[in-house]
Amino acid sequence: MAIGGHWSPSLDGANPEKDPSVLIKTAIRSCKALTGIDLSLCTQWYRFAEIRYHRPEETHKGRTVPAHVETVVLFLPDVWHCLPTRSEWETLSRGYKQQLYEKLQAERKEADGEQEEEEKDEGESKEISTPTHWSKLDPKSMKVNDLRKELESRSLSSKGLKSQLIARLTKQLKVEEQTDEIKEPEKPVKVEEEEEEQLKVEEDKEEDERKRREEAEHQRRERLYILPDEPTIIVHPNWTAKNGKFDCSIMSLSVLLDYRLEDNKEHSFEVSLFAELFNEMLQRDFGYRIYKALAAIPLKDEKKEKEKAKKEVEKKEAEKKEAEKKDCDKKEAVKKEEAIKEVKEEKEEDSGEPAAKKIKIPDEKEEKKEKEKEEKREESKEDEENEDGSSNTNPDEYDPMEAEEAEDDDEEEKEEEMSDKDKKDEKKEDRKSKERSSKDKEKEKKQMTTYNKDLLMAFVYFDQSHCGYLLEKDLEEIMYTIGLHLSRAQVKKLLNKTAVRESCFYRKLTDRAKDEAIPEIPEAPQELLLGNKALLPCHNVKQEQNESQEVGSLIVYNGAMVDVGSLIQKLEKSEKDRERIEQKLQSQEAKIEEDANSILQLETANKSFSTDLEDVKNCLGQTEENLKDSKEKRSCFEEHLHKTATSLSIVLNELESVLKKGNPKPEENDQKSKENGSDE
Repeated sequence: MAIGGHWSPSLDGANPEKDPSVLIKTAIRSCKALTGIDLSLCTQWYRFAEIRYHRPEETHKGRTVPAHVETVVLFLPDVWHCLPTRSEWETLSRGYKQQLYEKLQAERKEADGEQEEEEKDEGESKEISTPTHWSKLDPKSMKVNDLRKELESRSLSSKGLKSQLIARLTKQLKVEEQTDEIKEPEKPVKVEEEEEEQLKVEEDKEEDERKRREEAEHQRRERLYILPDEPTIIVHPNWTAKNGKFDCSIMSLSVLLDYRLEDNKEHSFEVSLFAELFNEMLQRDFGYRIYKALAAIPLKDEKKEKEKAKKEVEKKEAEKKEAEKKDCDKKEAVKKEEAIKEVKEEKEEDSGEPAAKKIKIPDEKEEKKEKEKEEKREESKEDEENEDGSSNTNPDEYDPMEAEEAEDDDEEEKEEEMSDKDKKDEKKEDRKSKERSSKDKEKEKKQMTTYNKDLLMAFVYFDQSHCGYLLEKDLEEIMYTIGLHLSRAQVKKLLNKTAVRESCFYRKLTDRAKDEAIPEIPEAPQELLLGNKALLPCHNVKQEQNESQEVGSLIVYNGAMVDVGSLIQKLEKSEKDRERIEQKLQSQEAKIEEDANSILQLETANKSFSTDLEDVKNCLGQTEENLKDSKEKRSCFEEHLHKTATSLSIVLNELESVLKKGNPKPEENDQKSKENGSDE
């Protein structure tokens, strides 16, 4: 169904037949209520279609409704004025992101609160050890805390939503009921383990499903709240409208045209009728565009005439050049003959013989040589014939040497023939490869670009299979349906300009090579563009003037209702935006000046630092040199010290030895003193 609603006299105004702004107000009001799109900013409204339903007399809620005519008007607004600006779009996207962030934070807080409640419940449930009997419990009527307590008392997990807890507890209660009915004293350990494993597997599956749902929900929210980069019209469908069944979807024209004949309800019929009318409008516009392009192309005869004229001019130029060459050759020949005559006359004067004889002598020699050559050729032919005759007359005679020589000659001839054939084949292949390579190079060099995109769009609209060409029959049908009342001969004449083998390759008309210039095609005359309309009788119908007609706040201009008020609002808004942008520009210029000043300061500081660096580098160089000198001196001093130490050690050793020799030992002195005493 199309988006719209009923006309309300109290909300929209009276007299919709006289005042077209009334129904436009209805369209704005209903569209905003159903989709949230504000169409009040639209400056142009096209009254596209009008459907009239003749309603018979009927009774509605015990009240008779007389026969009346119900009119449905389909408008086509210029929606591009409703697009938000770049700044508005950025603020919208930031607002949506903030809403998403707030919702996610609220959900996290709720999850944290549930975890705290679970921890409290766990502390309370530690006291409970014995589970209550299954007959006393009703899981559906129990609270979350009670459900968790019962599950924990049965050594089951108490995590998850309420629905999960109820399902878990009901399963366990059914198991307990079955055990009581069977009256088994105790289950074996293996069965209990199997049941626990099954419960764990089910819990894992439930957790995986829950995670998957959470991820899907998160992705859905991101799609809803994160807007694209380019500004678009945002739709907020009213979920309460049409008893909660209202929803919006974007559909292409091909989908709208693919309707069923069984869908004969009013709302679907209106949409399908609009699609058909819109398709016819596009077909007419694109067909007329193709007709204009074909009419502007010159005829093939004209092309041939131009080519012939070019060829004739080229031929004349070539003939002139050849005549000039011949004249030059003749002049040179005359000069040579005159020079030869002069030489001959000089020789005759010297020798006294006539020149005719001298000239005839070389001619006779050449004739003799040619005769000798011809005689030799005839003799060789006669010898070959004689050899053939002898071989035929004496078939029994066989000479092995001659046979071997003949075989060798035949083999050599065959090899020569094969080599000649191979050479020819190689030459052919080389030529083919060169031609292919040249063609490939031409293809690679010629990169095509479309210079007439409007014409390409017109052809592609009819070429639904995107094969790159249109058949001649299809083009004929297109030319007949654009409403110019063209004859068959005129259509054939048009199509012969571009049709090749009953098909029109439209890329030749829309594309060109990158290196080539855009071809200048002159526009077709106005008589051709009007077709045969001027030849047909026209009815005396009052034609609508192109001048503007004021109807309330709207102005009808060229079939479109222009809202002057919305245009003025747009102008005021643009003026405000311009002033704001100018202020921003001024502030930016001031910032640029400040940045330039700071850059100058930084450059001066950089220069001063660079000079300081150079001074420091020089000081470092001097200190390094001083270090080297001090190291050299230290090494010299160390060497001198080592030398003095060694010399001192030698001197000391010598002194010790001398002292030892000069001072005898004390024992010897005592013995000497004793000996002296005894002598006394």
